[in-house]
Amino acid sequence: MTAVKICGIRTSADLETCRQADYLGFVVLSDSPRNLELSTAQDLMSCCGNLRVAVTTERRPRELEKMVMDLEPDVLQLHSPLDRKLLSSLSGMGVHLWGMLPATKDVSLDAGCVSECQALVLDTPSERFGGSGKVHDWDLSRRINDMISPLPLVLAGGLRPDNVHEAITKVVPFAVDVSSGVEEDGKKDRQKVDGFITSVKRVDGS
Repeated sequence: MTAVKICGIRTSADLETCRQADYLGFVVLSDSPRNLELSTAQDLMSCCGNLRVAVTTERRPRELEKMVMDLEPDVLQLHSPLDRKLLSSLSGMGVHLWGMLPATKDVSLDAGCVSECQALVLDTPSERFGGSGKVHDWDLSRRINDMISPLPLVLAGGLRPDNVHEAITKVVPFAVDVSSGVEEDGKKDRQKVDGFITSVKRVDGS
């Protein structure tokens, strides 16, 4: 079964709209327009019945450790280049670590970094936080997935209800990650969310 992560949760309405997803992502300690104050993230995550992912660009170990203690996420997703020392410092906190990889032909994998992660998020390269919202080469994504196996790959980048079926078929990821692809006017849209999840389940035959 391919897992579904919906990122950029900002309101209780988003929680309700996205409650059928496996993972929900909350952006904190970043310059993203979807960034939440820690107190807001804490309130939302405490009401969340899904697996909770704290997504951040923060790289200071003490700030990250405090954030994990305050929010108690199931997963910490580091949306920054892989750093072995940082990952190692966080590995004993009882939270799953997801690192980020850019979907490029010259992507490099540090075995030490990879060994500290429980999954890697593969996204279209972008200068701004949260990705470009653009699809990348899924044939390349499949090759990267094969490279990192058996480590789970989370596929992100321009996914929508109308293309996620093809993406899963080509890449065969552990999970798919979507944010703007299920939004309308900057808010999570129930019809798009339901359509996305239905498309994922259709691939899995459930």
